[in-house]
Amino acid sequence: MATLQSIISEAKDNNNFIYRGCAFEKYDLVPTLARKLKQDVSFDQYNIYSEVVKKAAERGYSEVGMDGLANGLSQHYGLSTSYLDWSYSVYVALYFAFTSYIKQFVDENILDQHIDLRKMNCLRYEFNKHKYCIYRLNKTLYDELKNQYPKLPLIVYDTDHKNERMKSQQGLLSSIDSTKVNDKAKIQSSQIKILADWLQFNNPGDSLKQFGNKYSWNNETILEKITFELPQKDRNYLQKCLKENGAVSTKLFPDFEGVKKNIEFSEDYNILRDWKIAYQEAPFHSNFISPEDSLKMVNGNQNVINSRLNTDHLGKGEFFPFQ
Repeated sequence: MATLQSIISEAKDNNNFIYRGCAFEKYDLVPTLARKLKQDVSFDQYNIYSEVVKKAAERGYSEVGMDGLANGLSQHYGLSTSYLDWSYSVYVALYFAFTSYIKQFVDENILDQHIDLRKMNCLRYEFNKHKYCIYRLNKTLYDELKNQYPKLPLIVYDTDHKNERMKSQQGLLSSIDSTKVNDKAKIQSSQIKILADWLQFNNPGDSLKQFGNKYSWNNETILEKITFELPQKDRNYLQKCLKENGAVSTKLFPDFEGVKKNIEFSEDYNILRDWKIAYQEAPFHSNFISPEDSLKMVNGNQNVINSRLNTDHLGKGEFFPFQ
């Protein structure tokens, strides 16, 4: 399993990659629209669904005066599409992995739930030990593959600069060209699996090779799925990195939605801190707490809680403390 520091360090050393961050390690490269449909839906039918969404979106965006291509606008404004989001920035990918998990964790475990001491400890462990994942695709190598095999079913679209969100997020989209897939391809298969199967069928001597969570071509890694955790120390470091690199809600969503997300994430994160979930227990030798500090903690003195319980540090930035 990778560390946050190694993910960021490797991204700094290699600018060939694009990234996709996911809240759960189990998430595969399958678009939302495909996950909503039946498994036995054909690619022809899938393409019909996609075209319906696209044409309806084009009409709607024209009526409200929004600029940009319909595919990107639909993806970035929450419609179910046949596309997946990527970014040239590893920080943007990490932002989406982390914030998506915060929202789902609070919605499922905190809202309308009775939380006693035992459940609080279980949730704290779950939050600290949760496994995220980030995909990185070697865009340079993919472009070489696409040039060699123009009929590849996997297509990667670059940023639409009229789409302000996509521009701010240094975004790309990936999709499967349904007219080029093999007959046995399934819409709910991972996009990289569809690509690998197509190459194996059409060019078996030059196919992708899979080793665990890596796919390689020409002895170079073309795609890798990286799993990582975010214990307290790394969460604090991540927030610092996101702020320094402009990967915060108000930058990535340059409209009211960014303000809304900033407030909601801040609220959720403060809730996790108030429940003593967003912190990691101190080492055993540091566990002694004076009776005076214990009383202050029971009475909610946040300064003592922060210093004695290693609560996540919430400075200025995305997850700001409410005053």
